[in-house]
Amino acid sequence: MSLESAYYRQLFHNQEYSIIHNPYNQEKRVLEAIERGDPETAKKAIDEDYSAYVGILSDDPVRHEKNIGIVNVTTASRAAIRGGLHYEKAYTLSDCCIRQIEHCEDTDSIRKLYKTVQLQYAELVRDAKTFQEAGGSRQENHYIELCKGYIFSHLHEKITVREIAEYVNLTPNYLSTLFRKYEHTSIKQYILNEKIRIIQKMLIYAPYSYIEIANYLGFSSQSHMGAAFKRVTGMTLRRYREKYRKSDPFEAE
Repeated sequence: MSLESAYYRQLFHNQEYSIIHNPYNQEKRVLEAIERGDPETAKKAIDEDYSAYVGILSDDPVRHEKNIGIVNVTTASRAAIRGGLHYEKAYTLSDCCIRQIEHCEDTDSIRKLYKTVQLQYAELVRDAKTFQEAGGSRQENHYIELCKGYIFSHLHEKITVREIAEYVNLTPNYLSTLFRKYEHTSIKQYILNEKIRIIQKMLIYAPYSYIEIANYLGFSSQSHMGAAFKRVTGMTLRRYREKYRKSDPFEAE
């Protein structure tokens, strides 16, 4: 059956039996709240309950709900980008959520997951907007966002202030001053903090050895990474992994 034929058959069927989809206004409220960075309004819109038809995206109920979830996560990620969230962060969260959706086995888990992520997008946009409104010119904020975007995309490398400055077309000294003005820390410390956050997640959720993590994140050695990690967190790599690792953290994704 051609797509056009299937479309008209479904349309005629819906008209005959008075089947209507949920109103677009509800979806619009969710997306607009995400774009504004308004978690409270987003949650109210997400929790609205309609008895109308949501369409059949698969004959299998679980596959149907997975498809619904993928659509919701995808549209939420785009709304977040429009709201000011860096596209790498938005896409990465979307990728991770969709992979999780694919491993869910019941409709309730799927629904809970994508609704949680929709709300998370609103919170991330709120935080991004708070930074942008912290003061200073729009152009200065733009430079900081470019700087943070470059760091985010190169955390697996050794990053220098000079490289970042060349990327954003500023002098190293001016960029360093500008960054400290907005982030209240140096660029080098910000890079280290971002790497430490990744190390923490890898120690909890990933099966990599300490030397593998050090190599992945561009540290000169395992001991160099361990010293930096302890300086920031107050814990050794081993102690952190033993304390926070889940009982079965390395299940297949």
